[in-house]
Amino acid sequence: MLLQVLLSFLISMFFQNPNYETSVSSVRYTMRHKLHSWEGVSKELKVATKWNEQKKEIEQISIVVNVATFNSGLSSRDSHMLEVLDGLTYPRILFSSTSVQYTPDGIVVKGKLQFHGIERMIETKVKMEKVNNRWIYSGRLPVLLEDYKIERPSLLFVKVDNLMMVDFQVGFKDMN
Repeated sequence: MLLQVLLSFLISMFFQNPNYETSVSSVRYTMRHKLHSWEGVSKELKVATKWNEQKKEIEQISIVVNVATFNSGLSSRDSHMLEVLDGLTYPRILFSSTSVQYTPDGIVVKGKLQFHGIERMIETKVKMEKVNNRWIYSGRLPVLLEDYKIERPSLLFVKVDNLMMVDFQVGFKDMN
């Protein structure tokens, strides 16, 4: 945990974060059970980027979100999710890119996702679009709970699906 805090501090000191827009940035998870599905949203992201000034492109990005900041609209469900995710032991979800490639089809981002004390390499496609003088980077990431040794909660003796979808959106003011 100390390593996470130190990494978060170093990221904020050494990487520039030009015009990060908290008002349009969020991480959302969606979970499903045979009886219903739900989502939780956090708008409390810490984002650090390294920019290529000539190309006006992100070269590296790190995102940290505290698991306690997700809101599903039902406080008892949020408390239960915090318990399931061992939020006191593993309070943060951390993503740190190792590669950011701009392609004609979008941006391919590879990096390390640290979740529930487990670090795994992931790859996702990111879409970039300009909306109201902001650059919005968005994408979707499938996460298998069992890959991160998370015991799937159950309702009426039926466990939730192993697959949790994570949607993210990070915005920056247009710098041109």
